[in-house]
Amino acid sequence: MLAENSESFDVGQKPNGRRRFACVFGVLIGLLLMVYLAGSFFFATHFLPGTTLSQRDISLKTPSEVGDLIEADLANYEVTVSGHGFSTKISAARAGVRLDAERTAANMLATTSFWLWPVNIWQERDVARELAASYSASSLNAVVRGAVDAFNETADLPVDACIVFDEPSELFVVQPEKLGTALDASEVTKSVAQAVASLQPTVMLTDEHLQTPALLATDAHLKSAAHEANALIKAHIQLTLGGAEAGVVSPALVASWVRFGGDLAATLDEGALSSWVHDLTTACTTTGAQRTYTRPDGKVISVSGGPYGWSIDEELLLALVKEGVVNGSVGPFEIPCKTTGTAFNGLGAQDWGARYCDIDLSEQYVRFYDDAGALVWESACITGTPNGVHNTPAGVYWLNQKQSPSELKGTNLDGTKYTSTVQYWMPFVGNVIGLHDADWQTSGFGGDLYRQGLGSHGCVNLPPYQAAALYSLIQAGDVVVCHW
Repeated sequence: MLAENSESFDVGQKPNGRRRFACVFGVLIGLLLMVYLAGSFFFATHFLPGTTLSQRDISLKTPSEVGDLIEADLANYEVTVSGHGFSTKISAARAGVRLDAERTAANMLATTSFWLWPVNIWQERDVARELAASYSASSLNAVVRGAVDAFNETADLPVDACIVFDEPSELFVVQPEKLGTALDASEVTKSVAQAVASLQPTVMLTDEHLQTPALLATDAHLKSAAHEANALIKAHIQLTLGGAEAGVVSPALVASWVRFGGDLAATLDEGALSSWVHDLTTACTTTGAQRTYTRPDGKVISVSGGPYGWSIDEELLLALVKEGVVNGSVGPFEIPCKTTGTAFNGLGAQDWGARYCDIDLSEQYVRFYDDAGALVWESACITGTPNGVHNTPAGVYWLNQKQSPSELKGTNLDGTKYTSTVQYWMPFVGNVIGLHDADWQTSGFGGDLYRQGLGSHGCVNLPPYQAAALYSLIQAGDVVVCHW
């Protein structure tokens, strides 16, 4: 009997334990549900813990409270824009900022997923990205551009990449662009607009806000243009006169004649080339130019006039240089001349060699120097009467010829004609004025005799024996320098 009662009691205990567990579990679920619902209800109108607005803690605040904070911030808002030496402050009023603060706060709250509050309360979040203030684009643009334009007045503008001639390598190379310090008003306005929209207090300007060059070194056209230009500057020509270097057509010089078009095509400026040839012609044409030199005895003399000298054929020289540049010629080229001298030392210097005849009108003395520059003959003389008609002309000449004997004919001041026979005729001004013997000069030679009524009709009178000696030395084509 006891055994039956015992078995009956054990069976009856199991259902009561399940009911109790179910009851407790149900109560817990109910409590959690109530807490969840209460939290959801609360966080539907309040910001979750850990929520910030631009680093300001707005946890557990209502949209109305947050709206009040935004309104207060907006009233005092200004953005500081700085960097690269630029600095300005723009207030909300100047930017024309407008904002429905409470509605904005409500929109912020709507993004917080309040039904997931049990999970989200452990996370931090900043809702500033939901802050979207409206502003007057025209007002903001005018304020920013005004400040940037004032700054740019003293700023360095960007420099485009370009092709330059590199002297050490004698090649055209691409020179990289330079940023400069001038700001790009559009880029600055864009960043300020983004900051104003979220009421950010600062905008830091970087290289991205600088004006950018229009042409960068990475442009393939630049490299191609440099290659084309280098094909134009291969010539290296030494231009000589009488073996002396008078000019050089170098890669650097030709590079100065290269021009780049809008499409970066490299061409040769023939006008610049022609101008250089003209300048070289002028610098090398000595005919009639003033020369200053030192005679072997130390006297410094300046003389100009006369047909002797280097006279450049500019047309042929231009053709020679053009052809040489086009063909990339290298080597020496003699400059084509209409007349040539016996030496070239540059414009203004002695353009004849050591051998020449020196007629000193002021000293009334003639000297002849040989190929080594040694004085091998000298004599006093009588030159032309200084009456404006029969003066012996100063200048540099060639000895045109020699003739022995020769008959000289001319006209006196009174209109009468004269004829004189000389044994040694050495003309240097056409066949009209020259050196010759004058046996009729019985008063001697030199001094001031040419001023005392004994002057010639322009020729250089010499004692007969001295004329004979000079005649045996001087040759047609020798240089004759007649000077004061």
